[in-house]
Amino acid sequence: MSTDAPSTTPDTPLAPLRIGAGSEADDRWFERVSWMLVALGVAVRLVRFLVDYPIWHDEAFLAASLWDRNFLELARPLEYGQVAPWMFLVIERLFVLALGYNELTLRLFPTLCSIASVVVFRHLASRVVRGWGLVLATGILAAAWYPIRHGNEIKPYGSDLLAALLILTFAVEYLRRPESARWWWIGAAALPLLLAVSYPAVFVAGGVVAAAAPAILLRGNNRVRVAWTAYGAVLLASFLTIYLAATSAQQQAMGTHYREGYWKESFPPLDQPAWIPVWLIDQHAGNLMAYPVGERKGGSSGTLICALVGLLALWRSGRKTLAATLTAPFALGIVAAFLGKYPYGGEARIVQYLAPSACLAAGLGMAVAASRIRRPSLAARVPRLLLTAMVLLAVGLMVKDLAMPYRVYKDVHAREFARSFWTEQARDADLACLKADFGREIEAHTWEAGMSAVYLFHQRLYSPRHREKIPFQPDPSQWTDAHPLRVVLFRDYEAEDPAVREWLAEMGREYELRNSQSFVVDPASSRESWLRDAYGVFDFVPRGDARAADRGGDARRL
Repeated sequence: MSTDAPSTTPDTPLAPLRIGAGSEADDRWFERVSWMLVALGVAVRLVRFLVDYPIWHDEAFLAASLWDRNFLELARPLEYGQVAPWMFLVIERLFVLALGYNELTLRLFPTLCSIASVVVFRHLASRVVRGWGLVLATGILAAAWYPIRHGNEIKPYGSDLLAALLILTFAVEYLRRPESARWWWIGAAALPLLLAVSYPAVFVAGGVVAAAAPAILLRGNNRVRVAWTAYGAVLLASFLTIYLAATSAQQQAMGTHYREGYWKESFPPLDQPAWIPVWLIDQHAGNLMAYPVGERKGGSSGTLICALVGLLALWRSGRKTLAATLTAPFALGIVAAFLGKYPYGGEARIVQYLAPSACLAAGLGMAVAASRIRRPSLAARVPRLLLTAMVLLAVGLMVKDLAMPYRVYKDVHAREFARSFWTEQARDADLACLKADFGREIEAHTWEAGMSAVYLFHQRLYSPRHREKIPFQPDPSQWTDAHPLRVVLFRDYEAEDPAVREWLAEMGREYELRNSQSFVVDPASSRESWLRDAYGVFDFVPRGDARAADRGGDARRL
């Protein structure tokens, strides 16, 4: 293995690391192939966006807060215990105001971030590695399943990835010209926006500051020290401002639900210190390193090993500050997990800010490992096989999205049912939702989790009156057997439920129940009853011959 070995002093420009010898013709070939991989990565993301996947409950949780809030209200606690950066929410709301409220418009900004990430990553990789390292690193991110999937969701995961990439790119550009303070000032100017669209970007920015500190403080020039200090000050001020303005309120509203519930495995077992080393190994060999693919319980061990080989190659070649820059965000993420502030590992979506470091190090590690193969013919063949596998993976993902444009088929069923339900049920009745139109909840927990978020999303999308935000104006004098008041209850419609019986008794004082029916879209398993998707429909008419106008007041108290 032949590598450059520059000095670690801050006034030595960083040169891309080349593994093995290569001619100018080889370099041009690698350049072309890397750009072809960028085009492939963009195509995969566009296909996934354009097939218009049905929304699923995790996306709907956040979409619920983007329906009618103004920009200041987006800084308040969100529906369904969600936590998301304020500027990300503002941008999403702007897209809704300009283009409407649906899956495509809500996914447009994350998808644009995901597409931009492929382009920015290729630029970043070209500053760090050459040859097969550049091609394999670019191919990993272009074809990686989790950045593709989560870059097309109504969540800030796509902006997490892009923000991390831009912060790392600024840092690497500085390392290429360490005598100049320019990129610290550019980074400082961009930080407030980047942190405002990505909470975990603070780990990347903090890692950049920490990694550069030894060289700058000990051997840097004064201009760089001033700019680096300003960068750190802007980082701290931006983080505190964002935290106090929105994050703290969101976290307080969420409470300890995720820390002790769904995300429990993504926090270290502090009550069992002996298992902490096992937890660390499990996280790093699991979905945290699932690039281009991987799985829990050691399913990403191969990528982890390649990444460690790549980081070691950077360190041994004298690029210690660069290796530290790529590694530091992992360390800060672990610290945050130990403090109980942010989950680490478990799910790839919450650690997209680590994807640039993981993909870059793994691509370099693959190239290094291939170069160490003693048989020249096999050493030349292995990188090409890896490249072919990544291309086939990307093409396979496109084919899969075109053939099966859904996460699971029940999402399609839920969307198609809602599309017909809200239109058909309003044809011969005054259709109203007990929750949305009257603010009445049979069971409050129904509206804190589960498919109720999808129910509300579809109602806003397919109910003509709700889509136009036309308030329900009850007129009991118009309610007859042929055109009744039709009230929809989501999930909590069982007649034997005490709260439902109480509501029906209240209605029975002024109205007669003429018909009721239920629609079970998905019964859900007993272990996941919160995912039950069912509608109850109740038809009412005024009792006797009464059609007095004051009945309207009673109707409003439904």
